[in-house]
Amino acid sequence: MRSSVPERWENQEEAMQFAMQRPSVMLDMGMGTGKTRTAIDIMFARKDVYRVLVVCPKAVVGVWRENLGKFAPKSDWQCWDETKGSVKSKAESLRAWLPTHPGTMQVVVVNYDVVWRGEMGNLILKCGFQMVILDESHRAKAAGSKVSKYLAMLGKRTRYKMCLSGTPMANSPLDVYGQYRFLDPTIFGTNHNQFLQEYAIMGGPEKRFVIGYKNQKKLNDKFKSIAYSCKLSDIADRIKLPPSLPPVTRSVILPAADMRTSKVLAKEFVSECGSGNVVVNSVLAKMIRLQQITSGFCSVVQNPGEDPVVEDINTAKEDELLDILSDIPSEASVVVFCVFTHDLDSVVRAASKAKRRCFELSGRANTLEKWKETSGAVIAVQIQAGAEGVDMTKAQYAVYFSLPKSLALYNQSMARLYRPGQTGPVLFMHLVAQNTIDEAMYASLLRKKDIVEAIKDGSFDLGFIK
Repeated sequence: MRSSVPERWENQEEAMQFAMQRPSVMLDMGMGTGKTRTAIDIMFARKDVYRVLVVCPKAVVGVWRENLGKFAPKSDWQCWDETKGSVKSKAESLRAWLPTHPGTMQVVVVNYDVVWRGEMGNLILKCGFQMVILDESHRAKAAGSKVSKYLAMLGKRTRYKMCLSGTPMANSPLDVYGQYRFLDPTIFGTNHNQFLQEYAIMGGPEKRFVIGYKNQKKLNDKFKSIAYSCKLSDIADRIKLPPSLPPVTRSVILPAADMRTSKVLAKEFVSECGSGNVVVNSVLAKMIRLQQITSGFCSVVQNPGEDPVVEDINTAKEDELLDILSDIPSEASVVVFCVFTHDLDSVVRAASKAKRRCFELSGRANTLEKWKETSGAVIAVQIQAGAEGVDMTKAQYAVYFSLPKSLALYNQSMARLYRPGQTGPVLFMHLVAQNTIDEAMYASLLRKKDIVEAIKDGSFDLGFIK
């Protein structure tokens, strides 16, 4: 092993030994416990592996090359991770690259949106990968999705398979089906309906909806048969993380007109807003519209039958964020988590007023590396993009401009800052509009309750709006 490669942690050594005894393995390792390093060690320890496919979220593609540079135990490896261009052009690039590096470990990194499509999907099936790794494997949980079905087919052609996820059952124990269909279809089978009959309680019209779970001990025992599990709390004392700070809220007061809109919409399915009306057709849609109002915008219909248009209605959170950025030391880096694209634009404006450079990690832009290189900069992060696989330990300040509905996304986003590599305490601040849906969402997350699940089971109460 090269001297520059750090020693493995005890849990990484345990995970590696567990995996080397099995052709397929789930590394159920929490955020910050070193699962990527473990996967790299495993791929190089397999003497009959020389071509590896890594499938990961788009935002994490570049991170794999970086981690290979840090942790690969030898230098004779090559990585293909082209992210620009069409699916066809990427397939052509990979086809030309594969024969050019004989005798070395070849690592191909592709995101979930591309791996199964067109020429790329066909090429990957023919490449002869000895190992396939699904990073953040809960992305393959939807049994009926095209990417999940493709990965199941790819798994049948691959000798060694790994899933990496700190949240393999993020929203439901049933999430394991799609992941294990790829890893080892003998564990939970390949018939999703039979799987549901065994482990789900069905209800609703024609019993088409999951309303509960059964046989959970049996499910967990099967899950554990090829899973190594550990959490950051299990190893925090050994890796000497700095003390965690209690989360804080920054109270925001909305204009009276927007509070009136929120109060009416909490009870009804239509309310006046700005120059038109907010119209919703479900509780979930209502929640989204209420949250948008706290972020300073809303989708309004000005005349019946017309498409909704986005309208700016207040800058309350943007103004509060400006105050926060003005108080934080100028040399300190800041992460601002957002739910909506509109929020990202608000962060850019606030950062500009605070005389700070602003970068972005979202579905539309990825300038994370530039943020890391810039002192005192702000990065606006769409929480779906920033909850998985990226390292933001450069910052010790994080602000939630808006809150996610998913408890798993919320926990994962916090783990981007508070993880190994962090040198100081991290302060997480939450912009919470008084007497609005923000208060109910924040309270639910503090209780470790997933908001979507709370809405489904009827425990999410909109009565907080006074």
